[in-house]
Amino acid sequence: MPISVLIPEDATEITFAASPLVELAWAWHVLVESDHHPDRAGWVAAVKKALPADLMAALRAWSFTVCAIRPVWLADPTFAGTRCRDDWLAGLDQLAPARFAELTLRPLLRVRGRSRRIADQRVHAEIVALARARGSAATRVVQTVLDNPEKARGALIGVLRRFWSLCFRDEWERSAPALHAEIRARTRRGPWPIALRDVSPAIRVEPGGRVTIDKFQNKTLTVAGRGIVLVPTHFGSPHVYVADEADRPVVVHYPFPVPQRAADRRLTLRRLGALAHPARLEICRAIAVEPRSAREIARLWRFTESAVTKHLSVLRDAELVRAQRVGHFVRYSLDEAAIQVLGADLLDALRR
Repeated sequence: MPISVLIPEDATEITFAASPLVELAWAWHVLVESDHHPDRAGWVAAVKKALPADLMAALRAWSFTVCAIRPVWLADPTFAGTRCRDDWLAGLDQLAPARFAELTLRPLLRVRGRSRRIADQRVHAEIVALARARGSAATRVVQTVLDNPEKARGALIGVLRRFWSLCFRDEWERSAPALHAEIRARTRRGPWPIALRDVSPAIRVEPGGRVTIDKFQNKTLTVAGRGIVLVPTHFGSPHVYVADEADRPVVVHYPFPVPQRAADRRLTLRRLGALAHPARLEICRAIAVEPRSAREIARLWRFTESAVTKHLSVLRDAELVRAQRVGHFVRYSLDEAAIQVLGADLLDALRR
């Protein structure tokens, strides 16, 4: 099941927003998780060459904040109530130290979708243990956030200011006009089902006020009383990110420009399931070289014709084979393109 977002038909709580700090967080993610973004290899190499070694080390140490789960202040552009970078950093600086620690360590506090109480000393010990798996630098950062959140907050704001001025300011000035144009175009379309149409191949508007996001998570989110914020991102592509924070809007980051295609999670799973059976692999091997009928496959591979027909039906349902009628017979051939993209589709679905 995907993530389902329930939106009332007359909803007025839908907002599109672009944020320099959300986009900075995605650029930071690209820098430290460059394998996810091979198309940005040139940018990553240039930035790593230009950034001071101590700043690059600090970005890596704090990188747990820009991976799969993010603090609300890096995910929700409405958090500080402004779109200005300086005001946003000022809002971060004004957070109560304990609140800063709670929000910042959210990636390590979450268990099965819920946050634990950071005041609990047992939780402290668990967080530090999790941080150790990320290396000594990350462990020191997490320990500082726990022991002296005010000091940690000042250090992090310094890292963000340096990264912005040395690397990201020009990137934001280049990308902001297109992101804001996308927002204007969406908001001018009219009612939200039209505004959200074609926002991403991985996001579908369904009947009855339901929006489905094709991810491996299985949950339903309700917008009523909370609102939803949709954030286009250049650097976030190909990821679709969903933030679900209690008492805050649902936030969805989507790639812009819109990708031409996105892996279909359900089809990918069907294909993996179809190929997991040894007999079906043998049948695929039989038709990989040349098209063959079920009878010919059965004779050559010592299967019964009825068994071959059943396996071919599963493979056809997974869109892995093609059928062509020749007189009274049907010949089957392997869809090589579908096989070739399966690995890439699986990786795309997992990273989304």
